[in-house]
Amino acid sequence: MKPQVLIVENSRTMRETLRMLLSGDFDCLTFADAESGLERMLEHPPDLLLSDVNLDGMDGYELCRRARSEPRLQHIPVVLVSGYPPRLAELQPDAYFLKPVRPAELIAQLHALLRPKSGIGALPVKQVQEG
Repeated sequence: MKPQVLIVENSRTMRETLRMLLSGDFDCLTFADAESGLERMLEHPPDLLLSDVNLDGMDGYELCRRARSEPRLQHIPVVLVSGYPPRLAELQPDAYFLKPVRPAELIAQLHALLRPKSGIGALPVKQVQEG
C-alpha cells in the first residue's frame, strides 16, 4: 500500500502536476484550499502533508501550525512549497522547497520523511531548495 500524501495547492495546474508527479509512489489526495485540507486531515490523517504557502484564506504556515496543534496530526511530516524564501520567524515545516521544484529531489525528500526514524533523538529533516 502506498503512503498517502495530502496536497493543498490553490493552482489547479500545479495541484494536478504534483498529483501526477507523485502518483507513482504515493496515494495522492488534492485540495484547493487549506480549510478543506485540514478538515480532511482531521477526519482521516494522511501520512504526509504537502502544501503551497500562498493560499487563499488560511496560508500554508497557518495550516502547518494548526496541524501541529492537533494531537492526532502532530506526527505528520509537513512539506511546504513556495515561490518565496521561508519566513524564519514562522513555524518551520519538515522541509521547504522553492518553486520550481525538482521532481526527483521532492520525491526523495518525501520518502526520507516517511522512512521510520531509527535511533533515539533522530533529528527532523529540513531542506531549502533553491530554484
